[in-house]
Amino acid sequence: MDETRARFMLDHMVIKLGKYLRVLGYDAVWDRAHRTHELIQAANRDGRWFLTRNARLPAEYPAPARLVLLKSEDPVEQLRELHARLTLDLSGRLFSRCLRCNVDLVPVADKAAVRELVHPNVWQRYEQFFRCPECGTVFWKGSHVRNTCRKLGLARET
Repeated sequence: MDETRARFMLDHMVIKLGKYLRVLGYDAVWDRAHRTHELIQAANRDGRWFLTRNARLPAEYPAPARLVLLKSEDPVEQLRELHARLTLDLSGRLFSRCLRCNVDLVPVADKAAVRELVHPNVWQRYEQFFRCPECGTVFWKGSHVRNTCRKLGLARET
């Protein structure tokens, strides 16, 4: 992992943005089970940007060392806001992280290894597959990639 890339902690108000950040290859974490002050503490400890829409963080909460306060409710518009603030790389590591586990995907060396794990049509149509070393999910660059890139293209206009 490139240690110079921004890393993010998200509160419950911007979780959909977190999924897009993972699509872009960014380390983005959230945990609905933890309270906001715990997320801020973890962000400060781990050197992460804290992303929220909450303009009124209670005074008793620790101050986020790196805070981006987002205004929009729309995750694509939030990505635009974040890009304007931090100048994100919007194409360098597309679809390189597991959307569930947030870890780097590993290329599958032998396509035959995933034959039983994907639909037969997918296995025949695509040559390159990736796998999450944590959960084992198999990924490939199908129409969902094209559709997501088209949607994120809106965010690249900034």
